[in-house]
Amino acid sequence: MVSKAISWLLEPENPPVRMFTLTDVLGKPEDSDEVKGAKDRILSYGPVQELKNAQGGMGYWPPGHTCYTPKFTSTVWQLQLLGELGVPKTPWIGSAVERFLDQHQMDNGAFSCPSTLEERRYRAKHPKAKRDAEPCLTGNMVRTLIVFGYLGDGRIRKAIEWFPEDQQEDGGWNCDYPMQKPTHSSFMSTIEPLWAYSEIPRSSWTRRMKSSVDRGAEFLLAHRLFKSHRNWSPVEFRDLSKVFSGNLVSKFHFPMYYYYDALHALRVLTLLGYGDDKRMGDAIHLMHSKRTPDGRWLLDGDWSRERNDGKRRALAPIENLNEPSKWVTLNCYRVLAKTGELELPR
Repeated sequence: MVSKAISWLLEPENPPVRMFTLTDVLGKPEDSDEVKGAKDRILSYGPVQELKNAQGGMGYWPPGHTCYTPKFTSTVWQLQLLGELGVPKTPWIGSAVERFLDQHQMDNGAFSCPSTLEERRYRAKHPKAKRDAEPCLTGNMVRTLIVFGYLGDGRIRKAIEWFPEDQQEDGGWNCDYPMQKPTHSSFMSTIEPLWAYSEIPRSSWTRRMKSSVDRGAEFLLAHRLFKSHRNWSPVEFRDLSKVFSGNLVSKFHFPMYYYYDALHALRVLTLLGYGDDKRMGDAIHLMHSKRTPDGRWLLDGDWSRERNDGKRRALAPIENLNEPSKWVTLNCYRVLAKTGELELPR
């Protein structure tokens, strides 16, 4: 069944999935003809064209005063999705990146949800509040910008250097810090800096970065990736329990944006080298339990629809809920390839 599922992932109609299957699952070199051929077709892939057209020639996705809101339709969300789709940097992506950096980077290197243009209005409502640095946004966008080739950019290096400074005593991160004085880190806030670290070549890691990664990974591993003593689900989704039954962290999603689920944690931690840790076992068992007899996985969840009572809000449709998902299946095989459990037929 594995060979049939892999052949399904290699179908040319979805060049991003084909490219990542070749490189991340089958181990093909990036300069091979197969990989280059798939990569060359990504810009013509339907969802990528839809996202480009949605800019309307402006070089960003509306509104103009912020890149963060509305959720799922403004600039941040499109850049994150394009990064996941393996789209190479283009002028229309580069212009959106520069707008984001200009509007959302703080002096300490971190990224903030209120843009510089919104800050005056924000402080008028919250005169005693300081502009918040967001580890979720910072981690996710650092990861995205590294994918687009910005690792050597001083602005991105500064953001990376900020991660250890904001790390909590328990090893994770929490977007509520410091204003709400949280006593426990957040799964969601922790996975994003770790995702950013996973895109940095190991040869470039400093001792401080290695320590930061180890502490963040330990926080998630201590909870076996998806087991917690409290309701993990983001606040904005907790009132949807009647609409979407079950624990959202155990559902497998695509795109991830800046949220969290057990598969996302598996993907990131195996990239960081923790695939042999026994505490990964429960999440790996969960992953295996969701596998269909034909070697595929379904799309359990879509954050943009879950927040909008099941109605799609994202600008470009990717896949259908509760149907076989090439992206979820790809991510599961990525994990299996890293843990050594993937046995491919010769």
